[in-house]
Amino acid sequence: MKLRGIYTIRDTVQPYYWDIVFEWEDIFSKALNLPLIRVGSRYDNIYKPSTLRKVLNRLNIYQRFEALFRSSDAYLAFHIGPPGVYSFYTSPNVIPIIIDFWKHEPLGRLRNIFSNSSVVFVTSKEVCNFLAENSISLPIEHLAVSLPDSCLYPVSNTMRRHDIVQFGRQNSLLTAFVKRLLEERPEIDYVFAEKVGDKQIIRSTKYGDLGEARSRTEFMNILRQSKVCLVSTPGIDGDTDRTGGFSPVTPRFLEAAGAGCQLVGTYADNADSNYFDLEQICKRVSDYDSFKSEVLEGVSRMTPVDHHSYLANHLTSARASELIAKLSIHGI
Repeated sequence: MKLRGIYTIRDTVQPYYWDIVFEWEDIFSKALNLPLIRVGSRYDNIYKPSTLRKVLNRLNIYQRFEALFRSSDAYLAFHIGPPGVYSFYTSPNVIPIIIDFWKHEPLGRLRNIFSNSSVVFVTSKEVCNFLAENSISLPIEHLAVSLPDSCLYPVSNTMRRHDIVQFGRQNSLLTAFVKRLLEERPEIDYVFAEKVGDKQIIRSTKYGDLGEARSRTEFMNILRQSKVCLVSTPGIDGDTDRTGGFSPVTPRFLEAAGAGCQLVGTYADNADSNYFDLEQICKRVSDYDSFKSEVLEGVSRMTPVDHHSYLANHLTSARASELIAKLSIHGI
């Protein structure tokens, strides 16, 4: 197989969390010298196939009659989660990079869909180990999430406006801790995002509403203006049922580090946190006293934290080199 391009759905309306995926696509496209193939108006036909195509997928037709659908051309495609019965991803010439994979996913369906695939990339090391332990018998490769190179900012001595920030999915334990801290120290500025209708409104306990989060540039600017960022992995503190217990490291850890924040958070002790060696960049807390101590230390800092040395191994350009090497192993 020869790689011909990277499929992208950036021309369609997608949730805000696709933005970082599009940045990954841009860097991979440049590193691999591949065009971005925009799905555009074909989105519904590709990601939401007809009832007939769904039935064909359920019957495993594409794998049973592989010769009819075989192609010498291959295409990369990011997927937020496992493809299910979506016909776009059952084609053996589409190489998926699966981001979120929870423990309750039907392994039999996964095996059927990718039975003729040259390689399947999964961003979670914990999931890769799980699939190996369950004899999934597929060419699974680990390709972790990364920090887009443009999000690694120079270390600046400029004083930061905000004390604490917590964006995106909020961890219940950290939220309870920060509310308690604000009762004791009301002068601390805490910034968070609140969903109002279909909008994400940024609020500050000191400055009030900071407006709608309309772009990644605005989001990253808030991180760059903050001293401490609260971060957590999914699948813990009441989130176990949703993920089945899987707890991958999210890009938020890397984004906050790239912005020079001091990271304080909670995360699982698993293959993913070990792969990223999170203890290097994130103060792990489990009780209020340790939380308070670490946060106040961060709030008192006069300069940003320099995470550049750590992040050098986790930039998207580094992942692109890793991707190229692993594709070569599989003859692509």
